[in-house]
Amino acid sequence: MKKTITLFAALLISTVGLWAQATPNAGFENWTHVTGFFAYDTPNNWDCANSQSASVGVFGCVKSTKVHSGSFAVELITKSILSIMAPGVVTTGTLPTSSTGSITGGIAYTGRPDSISGWYEYTPQGGDNGFVSFYLFGSAANNADTVASASFSTPNATVSTYKYFNAPLVYRNSDPVVNSIWLLSSSANTSTAQSGSSLYADDLNTITNPTGINEHAAPQMSISVYPNPATDYLTISNPSNTQATIMLCDVTGRIISSAKVDNGSTSTMNVSTLPGGVYIYSIVDANNTSIKTGKLIIQK
Repeated sequence: MKKTITLFAALLISTVGLWAQATPNAGFENWTHVTGFFAYDTPNNWDCANSQSASVGVFGCVKSTKVHSGSFAVELITKSILSIMAPGVVTTGTLPTSSTGSITGGIAYTGRPDSISGWYEYTPQGGDNGFVSFYLFGSAANNADTVASASFSTPNATVSTYKYFNAPLVYRNSDPVVNSIWLLSSSANTSTAQSGSSLYADDLNTITNPTGINEHAAPQMSISVYPNPATDYLTISNPSNTQATIMLCDVTGRIISSAKVDNGSTSTMNVSTLPGGVYIYSIVDANNTSIKTGKLIIQK
C-alpha cells in the first residue's frame, strides 16, 4: 500500500504545480476595488464585464463571502441590462467590447492536463443552467487551433451548498499547447438566459496524470481494466492465479469504490453514478502488495 500512497502524493504535487500555471487566482481570493459613481470589484487575473456595465450600475460578477474555502468566491448573476439579457461571465481571456466579438488572449500554458475540477453552487431561474469550461489552444493566431476542451454544465435545479465537479479534457489533436482560457457563465445560452440565475464558483483546478502514475503491472499479473474511458461499467479481467482487489480513488486519494476480483475470473464495477473526470485505480493482491496502478477516465 505504500506504493499507492506515494502515487497519490505525486499526483497532488503535480496538480498544485499545474494549478499555479493555468489558473491564477484559482480560489478568487484576490480582487481589485474600482471606485466611481458605481463602485465595483473585479477578480485579479480574470476579466469580466463589470467595467462595461458600470455606467448603469449593473454588475454580473460579484465578490462573494459565500465560499467553499478561503475568504472569497465569485458569484456570477444573469442580469437584464437595457432590456438585453446578459449572463454573468468571467474568463482568464479578454472579453470582447461588442456583442459580435470573441474572447481573445488567455494564459500562456504548455501542459496537457486530463481534466478540470472545482466547487460550485447554482440557483437557476426557469430552466436555466450555467457552465464552467476550459480550453487549450495551439500556436495558430487568435486561438484558432483548439487542441482540447472540457466543460461542466450545472443542472437546471438549485444546488444550495457547494458541490464538487470535474470534467475530462477531450483532445482533438496532438498539437503543442501554448495557451489556455477558463470561461464561466451563469447562463449557458444567451437567447434563453433568465434574469437572476446565479452561479457561485470556487477552488478551480486542472488535474494531470504525473509520470509516476503511468500504468504498470508485473508480467505474471496480466490483469486488464477496461474500457478506458468508461461510462457505465468497468470490467476487470484476472486470468492470473492470484486473488486481487481493485480500489477506485478520486484524485485526492479517497477510495470511492472497491471490489474483489477472484483469480481466473472477470468482474465488473458500476461507475455510472460517478461524475465524469479522472480517477486512479490500484490493484493489490491478498497481501496488500500493489500489483497494478493506472489512470481511469470516466466520460459522461
